[in-house]
Amino acid sequence: PVPTISWRKVNGHNPSKARLRKSQAVLEIPNVQLEDSGMYECKAENSRGRNVFRGQLEVYTYPHWVENLNDTQLDSGDQLRWECKATGKPRPTYRWLKNGVPLWPQSRIEMINGVLMIHSVNLSDAGMYQCLAENKYGTIYASAELKIL
Repeated sequence: PVPTISWRKVNGHNPSKARLRKSQAVLEIPNVQLEDSGMYECKAENSRGRNVFRGQLEVYTYPHWVENLNDTQLDSGDQLRWECKATGKPRPTYRWLKNGVPLWPQSRIEMINGVLMIHSVNLSDAGMYQCLAENKYGTIYASAELKIL
């Protein structure tokens, strides 16, 4: 006999935008988003028995900003703390540029997980800074200017 087919998201609810097609044999999720990721289960059953198939849906995205940089003015000797925060899957990694040139850790300069800290800023620290957030799907840039008074 023709089986009855049903779908469910394991440990969650089917996305409200999900549609069933072809006698419920096809689960279609338009405009898939990160939150649609998860394990899905398809169950087919009739009077002769049942069969269950599970499949993992992984959604990957390019980075996009959660927090951005702002132009900053500091007095000489102050501490700079800028944070770039981006989401994406896989999780983005960060790099910093100063006036278009890669910035590297030094005695006064720390860069950890999208946070740039410069201890005791001086006139040589003034310039245009860029934070890059990147994963294998793309790279995004945020820019800000540091002025030293």
